[in-house]
Amino acid sequence: MNTKFYKALEEKKLLIAAHRGSFGGSIIDNTELSAKVAISLGADIVELDAIKSTDGVLYTYHDGGEKRSFEIDKNIKTLSSKEIDELEYRNCLGEKTGQRVLRLEELFKKLKGKCFINLDRSWDYLDEVFPMIKKLGMEDQVIVKTHPTDEAFNFLKNSDIKLMYMVIASKKEDILKFMVPEINMVAAEILFTEEDAEIIDREFIEFLKEKNIKIWLNSITLGSRFNLSAHYDDNLSIEKDGEGWKWLVDRGAEIIQTDWPGLLKEFRKSL
Repeated sequence: MNTKFYKALEEKKLLIAAHRGSFGGSIIDNTELSAKVAISLGADIVELDAIKSTDGVLYTYHDGGEKRSFEIDKNIKTLSSKEIDELEYRNCLGEKTGQRVLRLEELFKKLKGKCFINLDRSWDYLDEVFPMIKKLGMEDQVIVKTHPTDEAFNFLKNSDIKLMYMVIASKKEDILKFMVPEINMVAAEILFTEEDAEIIDREFIEFLKEKNIKIWLNSITLGSRFNLSAHYDDNLSIEKDGEGWKWLVDRGAEIIQTDWPGLLKEFRKSL
């Protein structure tokens, strides 16, 4: 199942991951339209988020943004599927769009064969997500990620279904913990606040690459309280002719998650 992913990396040298797709105006994040825009701009991977309704239906949404998305004060995970199905997305001007929250399986079907998918925030539903991906025949397309918890480790190690996996790590031991034969770890999403952080030192990055663990770094700029890559981010890259992306690539990035896939695609031409 890993062959297509590794081949894409070999051919392109750097894979572009679009954070929740590409969105703006009346194109809403975590939707089919945002995925289509991202792919058309050059994204190889579309990152999507998962939540579950109170009656057990999986949807594609990043909870916490309900006020912006729907003008409601409730967390979407406290709603039933009937209530979620009735929600209507608002656009960047706060106007209703007529668009609804997509069920996870529905969106996966729409994206089958079109791009790689990085599934985020599904760690509470792995026992449901894994069979769904296998049923859809998308094992070579979906990379599931989790934080380095014992619960995730035990599930992945003991699951009969083996999918491509990526750990979210801020310490070396977070990655080393998951490097066992029973877990199909193809990548590590590395978070660091300082450029001399131990987890990003060149020797360790080379060690991971020798083990065929691909390096995912983030250039997304989520706001002033977030620092995912020592501030070598999209904003710096746009302001200073790719400076942030250049630094990430120099430090070993093989996948960069961005909110600007079209610009990163242009930068990739210079590599």
